[in-house]
Amino acid sequence: MRITKLTVILMAGLFLAPAPCFLQGEPVISGYLDSSVSLGAGAGSSPAFLYGIEEYANIRLQARLREGAAFYGSLNLLAVSGTYAEAARNAALRDAAVWGASSALTAGANYAAALELERLYVKISPETADFQAGLIRTAFGYGYVFGPMDFLNPRNPLLPDSRPRAVLGADLAYYPAADLKLQGFTAAAGNPFAGSGAGTLGGLAGEYHGEWLSLQGLYVFESPGPAPRGIHRFGLSVKAELGLAAELLYTCDPRTPEGGLAASAGFDYSLLDGKLYVLAEYLYSGDRSSTAASLGFRGNHYLFAQGRYRLSDYTSLGLGCMAAPEDPSFTPVITAEHELFQGLTLNLTCQIPLGSSGNGEFGPLPSGAAGPGRYFYSTVKVRLRF
Repeated sequence: MRITKLTVILMAGLFLAPAPCFLQGEPVISGYLDSSVSLGAGAGSSPAFLYGIEEYANIRLQARLREGAAFYGSLNLLAVSGTYAEAARNAALRDAAVWGASSALTAGANYAAALELERLYVKISPETADFQAGLIRTAFGYGYVFGPMDFLNPRNPLLPDSRPRAVLGADLAYYPAADLKLQGFTAAAGNPFAGSGAGTLGGLAGEYHGEWLSLQGLYVFESPGPAPRGIHRFGLSVKAELGLAAELLYTCDPRTPEGGLAASAGFDYSLLDGKLYVLAEYLYSGDRSSTAASLGFRGNHYLFAQGRYRLSDYTSLGLGCMAAPEDPSFTPVITAEHELFQGLTLNLTCQIPLGSSGNGEFGPLPSGAAGPGRYFYSTVKVRLRF
């Protein structure tokens, strides 16, 4: 693969940005390397046999600066073949079609590769506040699975290993008391080429943590762009004792005044002295809600449930299911994990899409037609942490 000048500049800027004269202690480099092999059986127009190989590394840098400041950065490195390369190519083509920019994916005779800047920001932390600016992760809500309030980084429970994407912006958190947090933030428009600033986000959030109950409220305004008068989002998240959590986000778009509600409710609990962990959550996603728009959901009602049993300190087994009861269709997910030694973990995941007449949103043919689909898909992954 040809190393471009941009790649060299990004890597040098990420790892050399904090000048040594301002550092407090040595920089800390950490991360992990995932080596994955996937096998599956195709449905519809997909090949009968599916395979993929992926090498993925996430490399992180943390450098403490003087006066309570710190620099953070991280890179994603990717080399893929088979189904992984196909998915990466399709995503790159979609981005290029939407934004009109060239793809960061480079294809060779044996593999395709990419480099992505994942995080790049500075954080300043005086006694009662935190300020961070740059390429940051801004999360909201207590939801376990779907997280309607976390609309900047939509979650798909069938892709649990996906790292939340960052946004380019700034965030200021103030702590007037030990159990209270006030927050203001802004984020650049979804279209990175919006020179007019149309679609820029600005919002306020408040959070309270009591002995039995935690509350978080959210308001976000998206400046006029596609919506002539802008878009308003209102969110509320509640977490109570015994692992109960509920969350809602209402998106008020003048172009589509109805169907803007997304709401979830669920729980998690540990049994048998912590050996058994169970989790379940229900999602209602309105036709015009931020959740439906970001994840491409076609229905309104969704369920996810999961149980994980720890056989020993090093081995666990899990069984989960993502379901769309309106179809009906669902995808059972079987997982097994074993820690070979400290820092090295082996993980096995199997997904088996099932649906009415072979169709449905989570069935073998998600389009409900003869398009590409899967009857079965499994992944073996080895994760090395460093």
